[in-house]
Amino acid sequence: MARPVEYDLEKVLDSAMEIFWEKGYEGVSMAQLVSHTGLNRRTMYSLFKDKQGLFKDSLDNYYIKWSLQKLNILKSNPGKKGIELFFQSFKFRDNFKGCLFSNTMREKQFMDEETYSIPKQYFDHICSQMETNLKEATKLGEFSADPKAMALTIITFIHGFHVYGKYNHSQKDSDIIINNILSMIR
Repeated sequence: MARPVEYDLEKVLDSAMEIFWEKGYEGVSMAQLVSHTGLNRRTMYSLFKDKQGLFKDSLDNYYIKWSLQKLNILKSNPGKKGIELFFQSFKFRDNFKGCLFSNTMREKQFMDEETYSIPKQYFDHICSQMETNLKEATKLGEFSADPKAMALTIITFIHGFHVYGKYNHSQKDSDIIINNILSMIR
């Protein structure tokens, strides 16, 4: 008789996501993943095949839990309003770890293209949606610069913001930075 499943997959993915977010893909060993998730090695390999498989599933989990809602804010709020609402969720906290996707983009050399494509596609979608919102803002008379150039600037800003926030947790600085980027679209 087979042993019953003794793990909660969502909790396992949340635990793995957290340690990858904190230490990066390359900074986490299989022993740390086993310890952090509570799975034994055999179950870990059975479920995910290898560290990269667990990382890929952790990125998918992050997309669903953190990133999809930000993308949906842009999609459901046309023009400048969507961009302003999007940035309201960008706040430094004492335990700010940056963005798992931004962190992952800097570790491209350690993963296969399929895994790397998860954060890349997200940022491609954000950039495209930013451009759409800025085109809508142009039609509404809210924006007059080049929507594509500004969308690319915003994506660059997002990556920099997440890196900067990992070592500067000042809420005041966070607000100054956000207000500055938003002033470029006002």
